[in-house]
Amino acid sequence: MKNIVAFIALLLVFSCDKKKLDNISKSDSINIAIDSAAVNIDSSKIQNLEQESVLDEEPKDGKYSQIIKDKDFSAEVFYTIKDGRVDYYKLKVYQGKEVQNLKAFSDWGFRNIEELDFKFEDVNFDGTNDLTISKEVGMNWFISNVWINKKGKFIQEKKFEKIYNPIFNVKKKEIKSDYRISGVGEFWSTYEWKNGKLIRTSYTEDVVDIN
Repeated sequence: MKNIVAFIALLLVFSCDKKKLDNISKSDSINIAIDSAAVNIDSSKIQNLEQESVLDEEPKDGKYSQIIKDKDFSAEVFYTIKDGRVDYYKLKVYQGKEVQNLKAFSDWGFRNIEELDFKFEDVNFDGTNDLTISKEVGMNWFISNVWINKKGKFIQEKKFEKIYNPIFNVKKKEIKSDYRISGVGEFWSTYEWKNGKLIRTSYTEDVVDIN
């Protein structure tokens, strides 16, 4: 009789422990399911952020503008994006209520908007910032379009279109140009401002001998 009672007691204990194990197992399954759902949600958020980033880097075709500010002026360049090419077609300079409409257009295409370097800088060393748009062509070869600030009026200086890789030396008040054309040679020039005009004061070249 005692043996039967003991056997029944063991069965009851085992049954209770199994229920606890089943409950723990179910609880763990629920937690795992919740964690899995959280991972899926986070993954979808990451995918959305990646898609937004791609869209930001690749804007749609259309017309846009970009504004920069200086102490007394602000300037706005208007550009188009079409088939991955960026071209600007108009410039405006603002001073208070006064607006200057400048004739400007790209004669070299930009592959993306980051290549369009639009800024105020003093290129003629008179203490007043001028307006420049530059582009990297390749192998660190830069070309610039420049509008000189002459007593508040911005006038284009076309000579800058022929100055490749302009480096401005404020102390010496000169502009250096150093560039190389593969298979042709290397070229060095120095420019200075004299009586308000940009003059080339030195020129050296090292041309490849093809003979």
